[in-house]
Amino acid sequence: MVTHQIMLALETSGRRGSIALARDGELAAFRWLSAERTHTSELMPTVHELLGEVGVRPADISLYCYSCGPGSFTGLRVAATVGRMLQSALGCRVVAVPTLEVIARNALTHPERPERLVAILDAKRGQVYGAVFERHDESDLQTVVEPGIYDPGAWLASVTNPFSIIGEGVAFHREACAASGGVMLEEEYWPPSAEHVVIVGGRLARNGRFCRPEQIVPLYLRPPECEEVYETRRAAARRRRGE
Repeated sequence: MVTHQIMLALETSGRRGSIALARDGELAAFRWLSAERTHTSELMPTVHELLGEVGVRPADISLYCYSCGPGSFTGLRVAATVGRMLQSALGCRVVAVPTLEVIARNALTHPERPERLVAILDAKRGQVYGAVFERHDESDLQTVVEPGIYDPGAWLASVTNPFSIIGEGVAFHREACAASGGVMLEEEYWPPSAEHVVIVGGRLARNGRFCRPEQIVPLYLRPPECEEVYETRRAAARRRRGE
């Protein structure tokens, strides 16, 4: 009988996902998903493999932590769906972890040890998803500006220097990043990892930040593009009918 707390952590917000298992808060197994394959085809077989490596069963999972967004609409839906499924089938607790904090934690191991961090992801249409963090101590961050959707040039110009910029949004908005005076960290520090979902999720769980079933959803800072296209076409049809 397993008496340890077994945590399953999922990161599928970006192009390349990852999965981690932790026992009593300590990382027990980790696996990157293939960038060339969809998360849905590889995800559950990989979870099964990791459970086997650690020597536990799905029924032993007591805590599920997922990177909730912002990020890939499809990837975020997958992670939330897994959470609802596990809570319904196993009764495990679920914690939603902010993706931009997961990304920002990569900088804690950077040799320059930046004190203020801006994490950004491309939001398309010339915008970014962004948040600002400050190093709280040697191993933790404090959120200074909550995740939002911004014009990169104006928003980055409003952040107090000095700061470093991290995340895959850098590749899409280099000009705005350079103009802000922030230091762009190397690409190897950009991808979010389930290893950091374990750390942030564990902290949130200790603080009692569990999700009720209706709260196990992606963090969408705006509607999915397909919904916006639908609403645009719907509005156009109404205008043609004179409504």
